[in-house]
Amino acid sequence: PAAMAEAGDETLLVLVVDLNPASWASRSSPTAEPGSLPTLSRTLEQVCLFINAFRCIHAGNRLAVIACQSGRVKFHLRAGDALDWSLHHSLIPALLQDACASEDSGSTATSLSSALSLALCHIHKNVPNDARHKRGQILALVASQDDPAQYNSVMNCIFAAQKSKVIIDCCVLGTQSVFLQQASHLTNGVLVAPTPLEEEGLAQILITHVLPDRQCRALLAQSVPHDVDFRAACFLTSQMLDRAFVCSVCLSIFHRGNNMIECPACRSRFKPPAMQRKRKRVAPVGQVNGRPQAQPAPQQ
Repeated sequence: PAAMAEAGDETLLVLVVDLNPASWASRSSPTAEPGSLPTLSRTLEQVCLFINAFRCIHAGNRLAVIACQSGRVKFHLRAGDALDWSLHHSLIPALLQDACASEDSGSTATSLSSALSLALCHIHKNVPNDARHKRGQILALVASQDDPAQYNSVMNCIFAAQKSKVIIDCCVLGTQSVFLQQASHLTNGVLVAPTPLEEEGLAQILITHVLPDRQCRALLAQSVPHDVDFRAACFLTSQMLDRAFVCSVCLSIFHRGNNMIECPACRSRFKPPAMQRKRKRVAPVGQVNGRPQAQPAPQQ
């Protein structure tokens, strides 16, 4: 029971929700009314069930909700906001209104890097340094494709979370995400990718895999992905690469770098490799071009 939980076991969960209307509209039924997102509405109802279960675990558990779209992010809940048990009556309409009111640019890329940065800053602000390894948690609910242009910023967020020992749990819906595969793997989080049929029970999936804390996860038989894609994206062309050149200063990835004298990302100048001068080989005495030469007879 929440009343019997020990003090100091409370957790701050930052929920990052992808509200990109282009991504959710592509997953909706063709018979859906224009401007409505029924798939998003059902998904948010399942997420609210998970939120209620999270709040039942400990009376001191806190919640923050960040909505991200193409080009902007927004706080819908902060850690210090007062919550009641009718949260779904206010949260779901606010999120749906935010998604439907945004300008539909047709882009399926969302500002994931900005949302992760905001989530990490919120955790650093509200959780003490010595407690982030067990009280800071991020859950990213994403339905959009990866944006290779955000590779550097997303990886910086992942490394910052790994350094702070903040786990990033990921729920990918209807797509594949190389970024979130690496995020969950490097931060010891959980990655769930339910099928469209399994999404009807999304709340049960999140409660089973995401709700247990770090100590309980060590005792559970969690599914571990063995095919994590560790490919990187080129900073210039945004292509996923198997082999690449890396800037030694900012760690940016490039598909070519043989003749590069300046990093396009951080403007660091590279010292060109020193060309070794070929030394002229001196022929031994009595030889010309490696062949023996007759010595002139000594004069008497």
